Amino acid sequence: MRIISWLITLLVCLAVTGGLAGLKYRQVTDAMAMAASFPPPYSVVTSASAQQQEWTAVRRLTGTVRTPEFVELTAEATGRIMTLGASAGAIVEKDDVIVQLFDEDLRAQQEALSADLNLVKLQLKRTQQLRSEGMASQDQLDTLEARDLSLKAQIAATQAQISRLALRAPFAGKLGIYTQSLGDLMQAGDRLTTLSGMGETRWIDFKIPQGVARVAVGDTVRLLSLDREILGEAKVTAVADALGTGLRAFDVRAEVADARLRHGELILIEVRTRQPEIVFTLPVPAVRWDTEGPHVFVLQNGEPDAYVPLEAQLRRITVIGEQRGVIMAQGDLLVGEQIAVNGAFKLSDGGLVKLAATSAGQ
Repeated sequence: MRIISWLITLLVCLAVTGGLAGLKYRQVTDAMAMAASFPPPYSVVTSASAQQQEWTAVRRLTGTVRTPEFVELTAEATGRIMTLGASAGAIVEKDDVIVQLFDEDLRAQQEALSADLNLVKLQLKRTQQLRSEGMASQDQLDTLEARDLSLKAQIAATQAQISRLALRAPFAGKLGIYTQSLGDLMQAGDRLTTLSGMGETRWIDFKIPQGVARVAVGDTVRLLSLDREILGEAKVTAVADALGTGLRAFDVRAEVADARLRHGELILIEVRTRQPEIVFTLPVPAVRWDTEGPHVFVLQNGEPDAYVPLEAQLRRITVIGEQRGVIMAQGDLLVGEQIAVNGAFKLSDGGLVKLAATSAGQ
């Protein structure tokens, strides 16, 4: 009887366990079937078409604009301003008097010396005549001749002093701004203003650090303003043979015809650092980095009749440079292949991809 009761208990337990296992199995299979009916996980991205172009790597340097005809006008002697011959910003011709300092005392001295010279000339003429008649000594004649030369030298020195008191334009050009006025006292070496020539030619002086690039006379460089506006190209006219001891850089001068550029203006110069080469142009968001370097995700067709038709394929690239929001790269890419752009950070190799409604390059 005891064995039979144990068998009945065992059979009941087995029946209950089997029923529960069958119920659980059905629940699991139903859940798996429901999960299988859900769409697979995917990422939504935009894409762009891989394009090739010829590109030259450049390095941006700073340079200074120079006007070939440019001078700072300074007083050569001390004196009070008697005349201002041109207003600030005026255009003057060569040899025009811009500032005349007080020189009346020197002019009076010059007139006195001229009067003495005229007297000596008369005396010299008479002495020469008397000498020819044997009525004057050679010493008298020599003394007068020496006096004549001395007075001429003094007059020339006084004239030089007078000329130093007149500040003249060394060439035709445009004056800068000055603050002096009539009656002001100018000391020797005081700066009045600047004078810039009227020509369109401008020199662009800049330095290239050792190892950055090599340029030669006849090469061209591109000019940009500080706000990145393209100003044009300049032709290299001079390259220094020696490097500076401080910066280890060599001086370069380029020339351009552009009257918009002002003397002393700071501009940007693009210098080629390598030979032109064929590269792929990629949007910045398309390029991702990991521990092995930069890469992109190429969008390839997935399995036929798949819910999501595209999948991401990781491709390694080499970044050559960047210019105006576009990365120049080389790698295992084909022209026309679709590259994930916005949303590429969500992708992994082999992941499913769906394109956004508006996608670049579509």
